[in-house]
Amino acid sequence: MCHAAAACAQGVGFTGGVGLDPSQVYAGTFIESPPLGGGHIHFRPGIDGARGSGVSDAIVDVFFIYKIPAGALSRWTFYQGTGAVIAIERANEELHPHGGFGGLFGVANANGFFFEFKVSGGGGPNLRLGVGYTVRKKQP
Repeated sequence: MCHAAAACAQGVGFTGGVGLDPSQVYAGTFIESPPLGGGHIHFRPGIDGARGSGVSDAIVDVFFIYKIPAGALSRWTFYQGTGAVIAIERANEELHPHGGFGGLFGVANANGFFFEFKVSGGGGPNLRLGVGYTVRKKQP
């Protein structure tokens, strides 16, 4: 069972889901740092690829997230975050780069499974609903 140990908190994650406005499907990956300064804040950069509605996107998220345990005995953690979003959109054989800010809200289980919402104002789908799994180093 994972506690507040730094090795347990860092990991590599994989995610996929649907995007809205434009309607797309996406898949991506991210890395998550151990808690910064031993607290609840983590650095989580990632990249997603989205495709649909005649458009494809490469979306880079650079988020700082804050984790909130659901309770002392719960295996669930809520998290929220914000950061920069860079999207490169390809439509009609033309590339269109965009930049802005995004937000993130999710819930994760200690086993690695998570569900999240991503909102971005920097191109790509404005709302992404996804599920995924974070691989973490096993504790000895």
